[in-house]
Amino acid sequence: MDALRRKAAGSTQITQNKSKKKEKKGKKKRDDDLFQAVAGTEAGGITQVVSAFQIRMPNISDSANSDIDTVTFLDTPGHAAFKSMRKSGSNGADVLVLVIAADDGVSPQTIELINMYKEIARAQPGSITLMVAMTKIDKPGIDIEQSMRQIENQLMEHEIFTERMTTPDCEFGGVQMVPLSGLTGEGIDDLVEGLILQSEVMDLRACRESRAEGLIIDAKVETGLGVVVDCIIRWGKLEVGDYVHSGVHGGKVRILNDVNNKSIKRASPSQPVRLVGFKSLPKAGDPILCVQSEEISKEIIARREALAAANDSGNNYRIDDSNTKLDVQISGGASKKGFMANNVLKKYNLHDEAQEDSKEDDEHIRIPVILKADADGTLAALRDSILAIQEQSSLNLLIDPIEISVGHVTPSDVNMAIDSGASIFCFNLKGSKDKSAMSLASTNNVDIRSNNVIYRLLEDAKDVFSGFCPPSPVEKIHGKALVQAVFDINNNKNAERVAGLKVTDGKLYLKNIAVESGTLNCLYRIKKKGKEVKAEGLTAKSLRRVKDEVTDVRLGDECGLNLEGFKDVEEGDVIECYSIEMKRKFV
Repeated sequence: MDALRRKAAGSTQITQNKSKKKEKKGKKKRDDDLFQAVAGTEAGGITQVVSAFQIRMPNISDSANSDIDTVTFLDTPGHAAFKSMRKSGSNGADVLVLVIAADDGVSPQTIELINMYKEIARAQPGSITLMVAMTKIDKPGIDIEQSMRQIENQLMEHEIFTERMTTPDCEFGGVQMVPLSGLTGEGIDDLVEGLILQSEVMDLRACRESRAEGLIIDAKVETGLGVVVDCIIRWGKLEVGDYVHSGVHGGKVRILNDVNNKSIKRASPSQPVRLVGFKSLPKAGDPILCVQSEEISKEIIARREALAAANDSGNNYRIDDSNTKLDVQISGGASKKGFMANNVLKKYNLHDEAQEDSKEDDEHIRIPVILKADADGTLAALRDSILAIQEQSSLNLLIDPIEISVGHVTPSDVNMAIDSGASIFCFNLKGSKDKSAMSLASTNNVDIRSNNVIYRLLEDAKDVFSGFCPPSPVEKIHGKALVQAVFDINNNKNAERVAGLKVTDGKLYLKNIAVESGTLNCLYRIKKKGKEVKAEGLTAKSLRRVKDEVTDVRLGDECGLNLEGFKDVEEGDVIECYSIEMKRKFV
């Protein structure tokens, strides 16, 4: 993607040189300065947002009547958590490019995208096609032909045939495969030419003069600007001053910028733009339409709001669960009301026995959460990922998002967390925090977990959720010792026996060991020649080093151990010192 961005920056420079005088010697910018490399700068090393850029074709006229003057690329996240964002990106695309590494082959995310492509292609024939970009051909030891054959065979398992392998009865036809290198740029031109060929085969056309239709890629709230919407125009023109609406959200376009964040007056088909003017935050993946007047926009929105109210869906937040079955029973306003009312009843002892018996909470381990993110698309990804965690547990968890919103944590969020006992998870939030909210959270011990890398935030979530899980025993072995000799006390075989040991691993303890949660009782087990367990759960009566009574013995030292009530110790046995701690963990 960075190689394509470099090409996009270079093509922009070519276009600019047509209309500007040649710069003075020594002041001409390098192509490398015309774009910002993304690889290695993204949080966690993974793409977590949908981004867009364009490559202008220098050999094609800049005339308004030109059929193809630019190629637009939408870069969607590949991490499993961003499934809904990938789907939004695919809905805005004409050609889906599968990026497959020559050394890795087809991955689970690749299979997911293939299934998504097949679903769209079957539902709307001719609306989307597929290409494969095989990357990392520059990597030492890569045989390009061998890697291509391997990937082709893997794709055939999922009903995708390349042009070299296609047969007349292929459902999706022959798919172009282009080997390329992101480091050297080899094959990048072939990829762009292949995309243009695909557009000609698909006969892609759009009217430039009618009212705009498009797709929202993402939406967020920025300080000083208000609601900022990233979208791609699919049909018609969008101009500053136009009235737009999406779902139950609308407004007038006040600011219109291109992918370089430069102000423009008009956007054309396939152009990604950023606009400011919506009065409320629309949803990523929803269509956006331009209408004739504000009155028409308000009428459409009023009808949709009435329909939403009739269906009682105003508090529902959408989730893409086409391939995931999640046990979500309560969310939004209903959940807030239920949790807070329940806490009030508990506080003032107003529960009656009938209510207690009928509670569904007895069947689930309910975990309330509040979710915050920088934009609607990332918020949806966060919600889907948090809810999916309950499927990974063997326990009957019910993760309940009682509040889901864009922006920094507010005092209202913190008060809601206090009333409901929820933890707050923040994803990809930048800028200054609300000091009053942070102070309130600190005073009331509200757990706020924030991260800009999705998989690290999910690890934090599992750590928090473990606190709701019932404690389970966790065993830890502290040391092992080999029985070198056995001594009868007072030379009486019926009396207690002392084992002469040499510590071979860790340490042995007399009674207990200090841990973070306090102290743990140390127990012993005896194994016959290190395999069969002869006895366990034994306690030490005495532990001696030479003639002195000690509390522990280190690795390599010899000692004498007398076990309470156990005599069947033999030379060659292995003795383990261990403890059992009750821990809450996500299982």
